Amino acid sequence: MPYEQLIESVNECAEDKIRTIRERTARRVAEIHAEAAEKEERVRQKHEEAARTAIETERGRSVAQMKKETRMQLVLAKDEVYQKAFTGAKEQLSHIRSDANYAGIFRKLIVEAVAELEGSRVVISIDPRDEPLCTRLVAELNLNCGIVPGITTVGGLDVSTPDGRFVIKNTVESRLERAKGLIKPAIFATLYGDQGGV
Repeated sequence: MPYEQLIESVNECAEDKIRTIRERTARRVAEIHAEAAEKEERVRQKHEEAARTAIETERGRSVAQMKKETRMQLVLAKDEVYQKAFTGAKEQLSHIRSDANYAGIFRKLIVEAVAELEGSRVVISIDPRDEPLCTRLVAELNLNCGIVPGITTVGGLDVSTPDGRFVIKNTVESRLERAKGLIKPAIFATLYGDQGGV
């Protein structure tokens, strides 16, 4: 009997070891499955986060581009209105010679320009249409200067030193051009409630 008991004991011991190995293997398989599922979840979350980031980045880029395009369109629209305002002003001023006050305006333009070159002998360049008026005003103002009917302008004059080194442009066009930059903020504030910005 001891031999049979020994064999039975060995069998029982072997079955215990097999059961222990199976249980350990099952636990390890479960752990591996759990680790794999956890890794898979982390990878999935990482990909989802990357996709969300890419979408947000692209959305941000698209929104920024749309804002930039909108600002540019608004700037262009404002500039178009601004340019039309000056085109309209230039059109109205093109008839300034027929204005009853033109002689007084011309007189002020002469006095202003000559004062800039005070103490120098000057040459007044005018449009030939203003020659009679200019001649009369130079005599009235007792100015010692030459008159050259050599420019084309809707009104006004240029005054220079005889050598041409210094020139004061005081035509309607030159004054309008200077006014453009100076009154742009006021025009934009009136039209849009701002200083020309978007």
